[in-house]
Amino acid sequence: MGFSFIAILFLLAILVLAFVGVFGRFPDNWEWVGIVLAGWGIAMGTPTVFQMILGRPKLLTDYDRHVRDQERALIIFLKNPPLRKRSIWDRLGVRRDTIVSLSASFCITEIGTNKVMTEPIMHARIYSDDDPTESGSWRIALPPTFSWSTSIMVAMWDDTKKKAIVLPDRLREPVELTIGVYRIEVVFLIEGQPVKEFRTFNVGDKADDLVWVKPHQ
Repeated sequence: MGFSFIAILFLLAILVLAFVGVFGRFPDNWEWVGIVLAGWGIAMGTPTVFQMILGRPKLLTDYDRHVRDQERALIIFLKNPPLRKRSIWDRLGVRRDTIVSLSASFCITEIGTNKVMTEPIMHARIYSDDDPTESGSWRIALPPTFSWSTSIMVAMWDDTKKKAIVLPDRLREPVELTIGVYRIEVVFLIEGQPVKEFRTFNVGDKADDLVWVKPHQ
């Protein structure tokens, strides 16, 4: 409340200075009423404008590898980060909106041969720590969170076959990846709007060779 009062005073000062700059004099009594009402209206409307601009959902991704005992998998972690606490926007009441609808698909191509491995698009299951079944979903809502608790598994190591496997989707069978370097194009649909990302990964003859290639490499 104190911050809003200071913001109103600041806006009133700007309006008075603007009045003096235009008319060359200080406002009289009735003009002061208009300036106060204008300053109050602007102050009340400012948080809404900032919410529309700065509170929009923001998808962040982190390409990492899952390692547990003999398990190896390539993972894309996802989050929709909240705005920083105690920032000016937080004090104005601006909050990060939830991503109401998030889905993802990807296409994997072998580098060198340009062979498309995923016919050409695989729909991705999105996993979340909030899912008790651990079965994942084809489409989720992603509320603001500081944690990377939502993820997509791109490929996993099958120790029986000694190969990397791309998990099946609703229409396609699993895809085996032989030794090589691969390029993945990921398309995220964020409330119907596509966002593309590209990464490269290696597949070798053992589990520890299944790794993301860092962008600077």
